[in-house]
Amino acid sequence: MKRHNPELVSALLDGELNGLRGWLVKRHVSRCALCAAEYRRGDHLREMLAANPATPTMSDSPDFFWSKVKREIHAREGQETTVAIPALSLSDWLGQHRFALASVVGALVVVVGLMIALRPSLAPSPTQMVTIIEAPVATVEHASTFIPDTVATSFDAKDAEPAVIWVSGLPWAQDMTEMKTQFAHLDL
Repeated sequence: MKRHNPELVSALLDGELNGLRGWLVKRHVSRCALCAAEYRRGDHLREMLAANPATPTMSDSPDFFWSKVKREIHAREGQETTVAIPALSLSDWLGQHRFALASVVGALVVVVGLMIALRPSLAPSPTQMVTIIEAPVATVEHASTFIPDTVATSFDAKDAEPAVIWVSGLPWAQDMTEMKTQFAHLDL
């Protein structure tokens, strides 16, 4: 407790403060002359009230008083009463739902941060070198094969050898040797 707060001093007198908050208020009262005076004044008032308890006086006997209360209850037994429901302002609603609101805002910050961090960059980074290779002009020929449901396609480049041979219906082979091995093991 850093400033003077008579409500906390009163709560200390009533025994409502426990734990760290009670310890902080006691420490402040022991060091602050103004709060110590407030504490002594409240303590003196409590002692005076305890020494001189108030005696309630009733104009009617207790039995007669309760009979009047019962009669009033029975008289109003079928009546409807309307109770005004206070309208919550935006600040009241936000105060009641502050933890949910903080959770939603935190989740939005995380999602936006992830979107920014994981988005693909528009410009290539220095490690992403883009290489454009000009492909030689090739002629493509399709030939039927004796293997059912397959077609052989040859891509002839300007060089003397074909660049790629692909037989549709077969798995992809990395080189010609592997392709020849696949042809050799076919059941025809």
